[in-house]
Amino acid sequence: MAPGTSAPRRVLGVDLATEPARTGLVEATWRDGAWRLAGPLPGDDGTILERAAGAAVGLDAPLGWPDAFVGAIDAHHAHRPWPGDVDRADLRYRATDRFVIDLDLGVRPLSVSSDLIGAVAWRAAGLVTALGRARGRPLARDGSDGVYEVYPAAALRAWGLLARRGERYKGGRVAEPGPRALRERIVADLAGGAAGPVALADDLRGAAVDSDHVLDAALAALVVAAALAGRTIPPPTALAARAAREGWIHVPASRP
Repeated sequence: MAPGTSAPRRVLGVDLATEPARTGLVEATWRDGAWRLAGPLPGDDGTILERAAGAAVGLDAPLGWPDAFVGAIDAHHAHRPWPGDVDRADLRYRATDRFVIDLDLGVRPLSVSSDLIGAVAWRAAGLVTALGRARGRPLARDGSDGVYEVYPAAALRAWGLLARRGERYKGGRVAEPGPRALRERIVADLAGGAAGPVALADDLRGAAVDSDHVLDAALAALVVAAALAGRTIPPPTALAARAAREGWIHVPASRP
């Protein structure tokens, strides 16, 4: 999973939350034939933006809203009629969400327009704006400008590290084997090369077992590493313009 010749050799993985305390941040560097992951780092905006300089960035957060939803809200705000002929599914889901659902990986992205993930998207929008300002231009939201939207649960299933149904690695009341034991297994699988050549710092291994936020940040970094090697699914040509506005979830195309 070596990066392309001109691709960045450093990647930042961010499991974004509304608050820095619940934000996971992991850095990966390509060195000696492997992605070497270190962290976790503080999850505040300042640290994210500082570490993002010169790096490709993976954000576990929606990077945009559905076109139909934006149009409907704009009409309503301007006292124009609400578009009653719009399918509710088009108000709820972006093109990328529906694409991931159709992959049949056993996961379904949350709706950025109607679920609580929308509050995380506000923070993501601010970060992407700041990253664009630092790079001298507004950034496309499809990964082409080095900022990638990722979905760790979909990546785990694409890599075969979770069963299609039933297994949950995040905290909460779940049946055996339990979230922590599952995170421990996933971390061991990653260290064993299940997502490509990877070296995990000892502190990061323990933190990723302890916290699904840290694990998701590590997975975000590895998905970007896969994208830099051309091993994620890009937007189809017919969806390219929407992906640049709405965002595009990069899912690994296959196991390494």
